[in-house]
Amino acid sequence: MVSQLLPQLGAAAAEASVISPWWFGGFALFVLILLLAITVIMGKGRPHS
Repeated sequence: MVSQLLPQLGAAAAEASVISPWWFGGFALFVLILLLAITVIMGKGRPHS
């Protein structure tokens, strides 16, 4: 069983290494901006009293 899983894990790691680190950074930046927008919209830009 383990001998069947190891090649699959290796192939998955090889495919993941093709993705550029810039993509992960861009995605993280997008999530942060989205959370900031939700915070401003829900709180109307003011801290709660």
